[in-house]
Amino acid sequence: MIINRLTLHNFRQFYGTQTLEFGNQSNNQLVTIILGENGRGKTGVYRAILFALYGDLLLEQDSSDSEVILTNIKALQEDYNNEHKGVVCKVSLDFHHEREHFLIERSIYSIMENNEKVIERLKDVKLYHYEQEKMIHDEDQINQMINKMLDARVKNYFFFDGERIERLTRASLQQRNEIATGIKNLLKIDHLLKTKDVLVHVQKQVTKELQKHSTGEYQKKLKEKLRLDEELEKNRKEKSQLFQQLSSVEASIISIDEKLNMFQEKIDEIGKRKELENRYEKVQQEYEYAFQRLQEFNSTLQLMLSKDSLYAVKSQIDILLGEESEKSFVSLELIEQILRDFTCICGTTFTEGSKEYDALKGLQRAVEYKLEKADYLELKANIMRLIGFLEDKDKHLQYLLESVNQKEQELEEIRSQIEYINQQLKDTKIEDLDQINAQRERLVQQKIEIGVQIRQLDEDYETLQAKREQSNLALRDLKVKSGVHQQLIRKQEEVTKAIKVIDELIQQFEKDVISDLEITSTQNLHYILDDSGRMNIKQVKVLPDYSLEVVNHFGQPFLANISQGQRQVLSLSFITALAQVAGGTETLEMPLFMDTPFGRLSGKHQMNLLSFIPKVCSQWILLVTDKEFGENEKRCFLKQGQVGKFYVLESVEPGVTQIIERSLEMTNVTM
Repeated sequence: MIINRLTLHNFRQFYGTQTLEFGNQSNNQLVTIILGENGRGKTGVYRAILFALYGDLLLEQDSSDSEVILTNIKALQEDYNNEHKGVVCKVSLDFHHEREHFLIERSIYSIMENNEKVIERLKDVKLYHYEQEKMIHDEDQINQMINKMLDARVKNYFFFDGERIERLTRASLQQRNEIATGIKNLLKIDHLLKTKDVLVHVQKQVTKELQKHSTGEYQKKLKEKLRLDEELEKNRKEKSQLFQQLSSVEASIISIDEKLNMFQEKIDEIGKRKELENRYEKVQQEYEYAFQRLQEFNSTLQLMLSKDSLYAVKSQIDILLGEESEKSFVSLELIEQILRDFTCICGTTFTEGSKEYDALKGLQRAVEYKLEKADYLELKANIMRLIGFLEDKDKHLQYLLESVNQKEQELEEIRSQIEYINQQLKDTKIEDLDQINAQRERLVQQKIEIGVQIRQLDEDYETLQAKREQSNLALRDLKVKSGVHQQLIRKQEEVTKAIKVIDELIQQFEKDVISDLEITSTQNLHYILDDSGRMNIKQVKVLPDYSLEVVNHFGQPFLANISQGQRQVLSLSFITALAQVAGGTETLEMPLFMDTPFGRLSGKHQMNLLSFIPKVCSQWILLVTDKEFGENEKRCFLKQGQVGKFYVLESVEPGVTQIIERSLEMTNVTM
């Protein structure tokens, strides 16, 4: 899809009828820059495009309860003061898709009531197909056609705003939710998920039917299975609710941190506390990893308890075998041959009864004894190997215990430092800071408590799953003996198999999408990073909990060591990868919107981004403020010669923005 022209009529800040034309690949001028201060309507341009294509009244970043009025307030006020017949707000979008030319127009009827409340209703939508010279008015048909061009589930991955970039830089639940949602939308397996839900429902119904037609132990086990299934479902719901609470708490902490940063007198303490909290989270992860390895050692502990017994058995075998067992290493056949020939292998002859003869007879007896005790020798060898294995495990166990203890001590030290800083911030005489800091402490404590509850639910879930597996095994054994309704049993088996197949398909689809995202994100990251960044960062990884990680060239996790600017680059790389994977090609066939994307990027990273994006998209629409789009960025774009259109959004009166096209070369962007 290539956007040619956007016409706005009384939409948001754009009073009257105003038009933007967009650069495209026809002359390699695919970049359109829209420059304006915050509140001038930059995001309104993107909002208008989504409204035209999908009828969206809200953007993804708008809260569900926010009241967003799409109709221009000046036009509404003029209508209210005069005829009061209502205002038509309209957006027209002229675009090409796969060499076909379309024009879509969508409108809203709006009116301002006496209490200045605005009522808006969708009025009309129509789509004109130029090649077919056909006008379509059916809304469902239009929505289906647009959805085939760009699936509504992935439309938001072609718009980058500063908030999304910021969310992805934080190692938090918000980041994991963002990535998990992105992967789910890219999978496009809604029908598969619905099928699984139906099959799970059928499975429950069949199990209940089996329970009705069963008796004795089989019926008892079925009841137990149903109870365990209900407990597992309850566990999942409780965990989901806790994650929602955790997300809300984390968002509140972030909001409070922004407020606290206003208190410059305490900025050092606040910054140090944030570093300690980040360090605490990192050490907490290391502690959990060390503790997990210690838990995995449990199976070896049983063997270690038998070490003394093994030594005792070895001593008994040594006594049984005696010292002779260690001396004999010559084959019995060779000794018997020498005794028959009365000639040693060195050529020396001897006679029966000589000291050589007696020595050889003694050696013969030792070898015969060893052969008789061969099983004991093999047992002794195995015991020695096992003892050696356990001796090494002793050292490994000591290392694991020391690792866990060390991490516990580190956590305690960091906790003490955080508490000390909290006390310092409490003692300040700034009343607002005292209250905000107290609120933050409560939220952090709440976050810890929610984390404990989630971990407890995880442990309970594992226990319930183990019990359910035991119950399933018992049911498999009992169903043959019980003589219950065989048709119901076969139905239950087939439904269970179908659910398993669907789960495997979903896991494979997700694995493939994650692999594509990792590869594409890594390529993007290496392009935008500077030389030192490329030396330190080898690959982007999506972890099982949907958090982002980078690894160095030694295969070690490295995210904790990268700068805030590099985190911004990582976020941009991943979001671009989402758009690339959603588009299905390395070069995007969709317009790519970026709203204030530069954030904390260094000059080198900015320049790399400005040269990178035009290589991976067919149309780039850049929404910027003069604070982040200066003379350096202007020179870079002019050098590349890829800017097709340049607009400035100017405020002409409150609530009204004028779109003015200018020449980038002749414009002073530092005005």
